[in-house]
Amino acid sequence: MDYYYDDYYDEYYDHPDQAAARLFHRDLSIEETIKNCVHPSLRFATQYITNFIAINLLFSVLVLIVRKVFPTAQRSLHLLSCVCGAALVYRVIDHGFYHFLQLAVSLYAVQWTLHRWLTGTGRYIKTPFIVIAYGIGNLLVSELLEPSPETWNRIRGTQMILLMKALSLAFDTDDNHSLRSQLTVLSYSGYILCPANIVLGPWISFNDYLTIWKPPAGIEPKQCRSPSGRRMLIHVFRIVTSALMAVGFLLTSNCMIDYLVAPINSWKWVRAYGRALSFRTSHYFIGYLSQCSMMAAAADWHRAEDERSIMLPVSSLYRITSPMAVEFPRSLVQVVTAWNIPMHLWLKRYIFRTTKRPFGTGTAIALTYIISSLLHGLHYRLWITLLTIGSWTFVEHEVRKKLATIYSACVLVGKCPSTCTVHQHKSNSVFCVVINMLFFALNIFNLIYLGCIFESSEGPPDEVQQDKSMFGPWTELNYASHWLLVFAYLFYFVI
Repeated sequence: MDYYYDDYYDEYYDHPDQAAARLFHRDLSIEETIKNCVHPSLRFATQYITNFIAINLLFSVLVLIVRKVFPTAQRSLHLLSCVCGAALVYRVIDHGFYHFLQLAVSLYAVQWTLHRWLTGTGRYIKTPFIVIAYGIGNLLVSELLEPSPETWNRIRGTQMILLMKALSLAFDTDDNHSLRSQLTVLSYSGYILCPANIVLGPWISFNDYLTIWKPPAGIEPKQCRSPSGRRMLIHVFRIVTSALMAVGFLLTSNCMIDYLVAPINSWKWVRAYGRALSFRTSHYFIGYLSQCSMMAAAADWHRAEDERSIMLPVSSLYRITSPMAVEFPRSLVQVVTAWNIPMHLWLKRYIFRTTKRPFGTGTAIALTYIISSLLHGLHYRLWITLLTIGSWTFVEHEVRKKLATIYSACVLVGKCPSTCTVHQHKSNSVFCVVINMLFFALNIFNLIYLGCIFESSEGPPDEVQQDKSMFGPWTELNYASHWLLVFAYLFYFVI
């Protein structure tokens, strides 16, 4: 899971009148809420989203032109990616470039050195793990040396995406000499600066970057040059839908939740629910904007998935998050998976699977959550939150596995097929419905508890100076989820 997304629109709250509106619009009428919150949010969203769509559509059109005029000019595509990516970063971040530049250059230098001097040697530590250690160390030191916490909060996510790209590149090129031969300074720069995902993500592999803008195999050249009207309309519809979903979640996070919860916010759990939901919807805003950015930059409108439905398929490379799966979770594992799908795949592919064989499943899970935490930098609240989530996912998985074995029931963290032949009690039996509903309620409770510690309108605070209030929301809730976690762990041993 990752929580860096809300850092990008803090500038909306930098204006005193808008900050005041955020603080006081709870007591306003619906007309005043629209005037003081909805309208400013819409102005911000329009300006912010337009940058992503315009630059990425321009990039897509230029790629189509270059691909038509110079079919084999791969260097031109990398150069276009560099120019458009740099322009987008300048438009939406406009500061902190030196952090991005030094991390990108130094990561390439480290990988080049390791490939040149350590390739083929009987080394005990593999090259990717050296790159991980250097990259995370560089990230943490840079954050410590940055004098302005606000500046770092704005670039935190961009640095994280850069590091994820470089680390995946280290793994992919460690043993794949064919892919390594395609890694040049220009191709690396194009991959790192790709406008589709340089700012908000999502992560895509170097191989995906190299192939996503190539004409798909099996498609006639004439068809590639003239995409069908249906495919083009589907592509545009998906871009527009993603943009509208992003705006909707932004308005929900900024304005509607406070307005709707205000009449009953005297109860601490209602306040916690409002904070948590506001945080989650701010994440969905950036997730859908990232999805919109990816599709706007995609020059390939001929994928087989375009033929199936006007909606984006679940298996699509461009899908970032699944709000329904998060808001109505069967298990916390489902929340972790659906919160940020590309990052989940990255952690599973490069961290969990790589460490599972030598260290075992338990250690691999722990290392996965540790690496996920460190990728976010010095964000102590997030470290504790991810540690809690990791503990809960492990305990829930083991308890449900034991219950499924003892009672031969379909109560595992993953849903059993309708024709399950392993368990006697099927998913629609009263026993399974009751058990699954209890875990559903537990996961909703944890979504409230774990999310309320974050504010959608803040980046990570200067937490070293705020240790006393860092876990204030959890203190108000008497650390209920942590006590319940201890009870669940003891229950696991008892049964």
